[in-house]
Amino acid sequence: MYLVSILVPVYGVEKYMERCARSLFEQTYENLEYIFVDDCSPDNSIAILKRVMEDYPERKAQVRIIRHERNRGLAAARNTALDAASGPFLTHVDSDDYLDRDAVRLLVEKQVETGADIVSGNYYVINNKGKQNKYLPDYKDNREFLLKTLDIHEGIRTIWGHLVRLSLYNDYHIRLKEGVDVGEDWQQIPLLAYYAKNTSQIDSFVYYYDCTNPQSYIHQYQNSVFWEQPIKSLFIMESFFADKEPIYKEASHRLSIYKLKVLLHIAAKNKNKDAFDEIKTLILSNYSDYIEVIGWDNPLNRVFRCNYYLHSGYRRLYEFGKNVFRRN
Repeated sequence: MYLVSILVPVYGVEKYMERCARSLFEQTYENLEYIFVDDCSPDNSIAILKRVMEDYPERKAQVRIIRHERNRGLAAARNTALDAASGPFLTHVDSDDYLDRDAVRLLVEKQVETGADIVSGNYYVINNKGKQNKYLPDYKDNREFLLKTLDIHEGIRTIWGHLVRLSLYNDYHIRLKEGVDVGEDWQQIPLLAYYAKNTSQIDSFVYYYDCTNPQSYIHQYQNSVFWEQPIKSLFIMESFFADKEPIYKEASHRLSIYKLKVLLHIAAKNKNKDAFDEIKTLILSNYSDYIEVIGWDNPLNRVFRCNYYLHSGYRRLYEFGKNVFRRN
């Protein structure tokens, strides 16, 4: 079996590092390389990683730890790991998450069976309610897989939980914009899906997504006005699809409008008028052809509808975020 690269950014995860590392070193698939990128983690994350490595002597030669000279953020750490990867296939793991011990083996077996460029698995979400099953939506072909990465309701938008052919990144120059660390999945998975010639999925649960880390980027995004970076990620995605087939271009528009509404809600909830006004201006200036403004005075209620027409011989009416903007 071929070499698989496991790419892991590390920053401020000492509480989670041991669990993550053990899940990686205990994989039932043997031919692995582990690339950990230390983004100048301020805690004991790397010391814990090295201590855990001692319990797996057979894995030590497979491990590389690359340290940034300064803290550069998640996007840069992912890029560094991608540049260092040498396996024909890779998988991303965030260091506050972890893998099922059979994850890589099951993904590889499906890839060998199908010849797919991307193989996806289901995942668990861990939060204060416990563990929840998350099933990926079904898709019948590559085109539908791509549309699912842009779907606001059944989206496949996480970069983890997949086995990905490295040449998709390298042949098509897919890298992340450094400094844009929130929503960075939108810069990757739709682009990878666009270039993939064959995609597949398995029924197994391969990934554990832990939402309890208060230091994670996504928590900063949800609990403060951390809105500029996801907007940049959305616009990078839209720029890519701007000259592609109309159905993909418009699907990326729909996703952006929906996400901007969510960001507008966050800005309003955090009482950041400047952010609210700027996001509102972005919506009006970039999507005026697609929205009907209902009113901005009550930002915690629905503020606009989006009447969207697809250019593929049929039309659909979308009313976005029905339950997102409601009075607290």
